[in-house]
Amino acid sequence: MLHHIRAVSVPILTDDFRQELLEEAQSYPLRYINNSMGSGENEVKQEMYLQNQLHMGDAFGELLRDFQTLFNDSISGCGFFDAEVVFNDWIIQKYEPGYIGITPHRDRTDYRHMICLFVLSGHGRFYISKDRAKRDSMEIANLPGDVILMPGPGFRGMHHRPFHYLEDITTGRWIFGLRHDETKLNGERDNSD
Repeated sequence: MLHHIRAVSVPILTDDFRQELLEEAQSYPLRYINNSMGSGENEVKQEMYLQNQLHMGDAFGELLRDFQTLFNDSISGCGFFDAEVVFNDWIIQKYEPGYIGITPHRDRTDYRHMICLFVLSGHGRFYISKDRAKRDSMEIANLPGDVILMPGPGFRGMHHRPFHYLEDITTGRWIFGLRHDETKLNGERDNSD
């Protein structure tokens, strides 16, 4: 059944630990991003604050260690992945109410195996779709304390990258993302959509 899943959300963070993570996220300087990439039917628009130069302080370091262990012990041993999963790419994203969020897009192909998005606070609507035109959109639960899991290339031998997007942000939304970035292991980068 797992090879049919495009994304799933699981409540994972206690309120106390989520608050600790949020406070650590708020201590980082963020840079504002409001741009578009690509053109025509391949255009992706985004509006957010972000920081991807993290020193992985106390709370984030604990989350990374514990989640990596949980992942390795309970998931990666099931034979779903074509290589060891190492969460070596970290990002904080902040979306303010009224921001466009990010339009339908796929993560880079070098983000392999599993994309993990921890919702630290706020509300917005997160969707998976068939394409950039939002066909067959399916909303994924994403409450504070949830982690959204999306497969990447290398999951069950597939090369699928789900289109996903965020919109209708109603309260300040903070996300912490964990990814396995193949380029950090071999020094090359694929910037495709």
